Amino acid sequence: MHIILGMSIDEWAETLSAVAILVSGGSWLFKKIALDPLRFDIQHLSEQLGQQLKAHEQTLASINGRIKEHDKELGSHSERITRLEDRTGIKEEKKNED
Repeated sequence: MHIILGMSIDEWAETLSAVAILVSGGSWLFKKIALDPLRFDIQHLSEQLGQQLKAHEQTLASINGRIKEHDKELGSHSERITRLEDRTGIKEEKKNED
């Protein structure tokens, strides 16, 4: 039989098999203890961020709607003020003063 570093090929195969079993068991245990809960937390966080994003988009849409309404009102007020100034002659007085 061949002997490498004081162990035969059969003993090396047994040792490597035992090490492989321990490594794969440790890997599985690490996955169950650390990675699966972390993956669950990340998924939960992603869902919460998605919900918050939708809520912010709705808020922004509402704000944009109100801004458009205010712009229309501002335009209407500006037009009404211009008409009143024309009717009362306020603009002509300002032009004469300049």
